[in-house]
Amino acid sequence: MPTRGRAPIRGALAAVLAATIAVVLSGCFMIPLVDGRSPFDDPFGSSESDIEKAIPPIQAALDESGAGGDRWHLVAESASENCEGPCNLYVAVRVEPADVDDPDRWVSEEVLRETLIAVVPVAESQRVDVAVVSGYRKNEYGGLVSAELSTAVESLFGERVRSDQFSATSDESYGDAEVHAFTRTHTNVLASMGLG
Repeated sequence: MPTRGRAPIRGALAAVLAATIAVVLSGCFMIPLVDGRSPFDDPFGSSESDIEKAIPPIQAALDESGAGGDRWHLVAESASENCEGPCNLYVAVRVEPADVDDPDRWVSEEVLRETLIAVVPVAESQRVDVAVVSGYRKNEYGGLVSAELSTAVESLFGERVRSDQFSATSDESYGDAEVHAFTRTHTNVLASMGLG
């Protein structure tokens, strides 16, 4: 083959190689972007569709458990952190007061325990993370009324716990408290919490 014929072939091969490298290197950014997530999210993390599929069975488990009783609404919804866009997607279970006029906003340890027992196994089977968080509802004046989880979290886990399988944080001064189960990548999370 003449030398002139090899130049276009080499150029084409170089272009294909460069395109392949670019696709491989950008794949880490493209997978989350295609799903509407931050390009900085874990490309193998939960997708929007994973979360949307997990919400109905988690909500069904909450409803069946009756963990909220008459005092609390337990609502499963999509949630995420923010890394220049949505990332680390998970299912949040909001504990909301059923009666915004009830002055007692403190969620009991029993309600938190029963909520975790209901949702953690389902989240494991769906391979998504789940967090139990304080929920808010509006009163008749438009003000927000929230459930207070900090006492329940501290009763079950202490002020701050972080392990490979779950984290529990409570800050009474800000009213922030949550229990986050890393059920996308771990099993037997209830046992690690001392609840199973």
